[in-house]
Amino acid sequence: MEKTVRVTDEQGNLYEATYPKRAKGLIKHGRARFVDEDTICLTCPPDKISEETAMSEQLNSQFVLEPAEILKRIEEIQNDNGHIYQALSTLEKIPSIRSDVPGAPEDSAGCAKARAIAEIVKIREATNQKLLDFYMSLFREATGMAPASSQ
Repeated sequence: MEKTVRVTDEQGNLYEATYPKRAKGLIKHGRARFVDEDTICLTCPPDKISEETAMSEQLNSQFVLEPAEILKRIEEIQNDNGHIYQALSTLEKIPSIRSDVPGAPEDSAGCAKARAIAEIVKIREATNQKLLDFYMSLFREATGMAPASSQ
């Protein structure tokens, strides 16, 4: 189903199109009237504050962390190294098929697995770095500290 009904207000401002069922609901509840068969006119224009803005503000107000909580989360990230030990354990389990015969091909499947594991660890570490940067910016904001200068 497509948004086929154009929406205007009494001042002639054009808004995003809406679905026919939504248009009928607006008319039924007295919030709009048909101008022609594919255009409705709102009885009052939408408020400037949308649901998205209100939800954004609500999320921001819920995500206020105290400096001690931020430091705790930073410490958790620093101490979370289980993925490295798991990667090393997995690497140890990959059999080595390389023979002692000079010029024999190495195990390409084993090498591919090892590269994949290394890439996973690399991506995880990059994610941790971004989390640390995020928490540090929250900490600076919460404590009023100036941002660290980049060198």
